[in-house]
Amino acid sequence: MKQWKLGLVMLAGIVLIGAGVGYRHYEQHQAAVVLQKKQAATKRAKASKRAARVKRETVKKRKLAEKINADPFSKTESTNQQITSMLDADQFVGTALVVKDNKVIYQKGFGYADYAKKVKNGPHSMFQILSIQKSLTAAGIMQLVQAGKIKLSDKLSKYYPSITHGDDITIRMMLDMSTGLQLKKAPETALPENQVVNFAVTNATYNSKIHGTFNYAPVNFLLLAGIIRQQSGVSYKQYFKKHFIQKLNLQETGFVTDKLSENATKGYFATKTQVNADYTPEATESRAQMTYELGTGQIFMSASDLFKSEAAILKGRLLSKANVDILHTRSATGPYAGGLYRISSKTLRLHGVGYGQESAVMISNDGKNGVVLLSNYGRQALNMPGTTSKIYEEMMQGNLN
Repeated sequence: MKQWKLGLVMLAGIVLIGAGVGYRHYEQHQAAVVLQKKQAATKRAKASKRAARVKRETVKKRKLAEKINADPFSKTESTNQQITSMLDADQFVGTALVVKDNKVIYQKGFGYADYAKKVKNGPHSMFQILSIQKSLTAAGIMQLVQAGKIKLSDKLSKYYPSITHGDDITIRMMLDMSTGLQLKKAPETALPENQVVNFAVTNATYNSKIHGTFNYAPVNFLLLAGIIRQQSGVSYKQYFKKHFIQKLNLQETGFVTDKLSENATKGYFATKTQVNADYTPEATESRAQMTYELGTGQIFMSASDLFKSEAAILKGRLLSKANVDILHTRSATGPYAGGLYRISSKTLRLHGVGYGQESAVMISNDGKNGVVLLSNYGRQALNMPGTTSKIYEEMMQGNLN
């Protein structure tokens, strides 16, 4: 009987001890939960304050940039001071070039070409010109027109019989992007030039609803690059090197598919509303993307080489002036013509964006005046074409010397 009582007492003790330990663990757990909640709340509060501060700074800088963009330039202030102030206010990262009456009046680098290595942008920095390459591909097509190897009135079916409605599409329509063609998918692996073209031919689709109206679709220029291959007898890359790089002695131009120059910049992305440049994250571009951009966006150039190339076309150094005028005659459905945008009878605009880089050009029809902004920091919050246009307009109004 005593043993029974002793066992009962011991069992009760064990239960009480277990309950005490369990309750202690429960209290510790609850305390940890409360602490975690407090830490999370503190973290959210700090993040909210930080976001609010960044938003205030962004709004402040935007207003400053908008004010500078809205205010007319002064003829009494130096060109260097006024352009630098505007680009600083825009938090511009890249290289700026301004040419007036064939003379460089401004050239300056901003920010880093390679942030990790602390390499700064400068006059010789090379950027992806992206869609601006289409204007050079278009000039290559027009060179073959001038040589009598193709006609602007040629049907697409002459070169690619298997493409649907190829009989309804002309070379001219491809240059103006009014074909109705689209590409339903992009290749997933890196391909040589001929296979990139074959992929486009196989995967091109036709939309009758947009046929005859402007519809931006890079597949048009990829196929035009293929036609350059067909009619020149050499690869697009070989043709480009001979008729542009060698012809114009371009020292700071190359293909992203080749070994890049030490002056090539790294691209960086920003959030949708970000203005400040913190150089994160770094942009990536796969080998497949590099090869897929055949004729449409796979060239690196310095600002000087880009202006030199566009000016040479306009001045009739690569084509007759008559054929240049034909190439850049805007279509009935929009300003796009031959890889660029005709803003007026005297002014042309070019623009490209992707892979953390952006390029913008405004140039006079005679090739004597222009503004080139090349950036390796893709930021939607900044209107780089607008800034380019502002500087160009001020120059043409005589406010820059």
